[in-house]
Amino acid sequence: MFSITSRLSALFVFLALLTGNTLWAQGNKNVAPPFPDTTLFESGRYVEGNDTLPYRLYRSVKAESTTEVVPLVVFLHGAGERGNDNSNQLFHCIRFFLEDSVTNQYPFVLLVPQCPNEQRWVNTDWTLPEHQMEAEPTAQMKAVFALIDCLNGCGVTDPNRVYVCGISMGGFGVWDALQRRPETFAAGIAICGGGDPAYAKRMKDMPIYVFHGQKDKLVKPIRSAQMVNALRAAGNTKLKYVTYSQLGHLCWDQAFSTPGIFHWLFSQKKNQ
Repeated sequence: MFSITSRLSALFVFLALLTGNTLWAQGNKNVAPPFPDTTLFESGRYVEGNDTLPYRLYRSVKAESTTEVVPLVVFLHGAGERGNDNSNQLFHCIRFFLEDSVTNQYPFVLLVPQCPNEQRWVNTDWTLPEHQMEAEPTAQMKAVFALIDCLNGCGVTDPNRVYVCGISMGGFGVWDALQRRPETFAAGIAICGGGDPAYAKRMKDMPIYVFHGQKDKLVKPIRSAQMVNALRAAGNTKLKYVTYSQLGHLCWDQAFSTPGIFHWLFSQKKNQ
């Protein structure tokens, strides 16, 4: 277990006491890299009324050597990692944040919530060629926003350096979060997702890295292309767009292996 500052330790206790169509399985776990060491993460559950959102928090090695506020990275998992065990959401991509070249170089806190079974970050059919953003976020997305606000408000993380990343169902969540609260985030990484192009103007100044496999049969590649085209039309010059001509839905390992992606992410700051 990592040592944490008293400020962050108190926050974990505080968060633990707070009250208040299925996508196909995403990857073959029999051939996947080793599961991350869960003892590196604090665990908690955000409760609001009848809704509960399990989550994990990780503090990078580099963050241990500073008393300053550090960037916050929010990772939204895909449909295959839903549940209530508060560990399965660590399966895909989290290992990249734990690599020595990342955790020893960049100070950050990583928030990894787990969406309950049969629930979604965004209420939409992912197989459709488009969707319109609903007036209100899902209960799960509301909980994510509440956790972000708490971490920032408690002086643990830097409100000017909050990043949201996600894959598949989580890619939809990235777009939804950026559309609804662009003022909250400094950057986003959306992999195999889709949003509502009607809200592109809200994100015209947002640095966003977009990835999609052109052979994706689960989430249509046009979903990412629509958002990219709308953002470019809105005047976004901070957009990066990568497509993989020979890959399908499972392209997130390649995305997080992109040279310089973490340098790009942690270089972003609001209003710069």
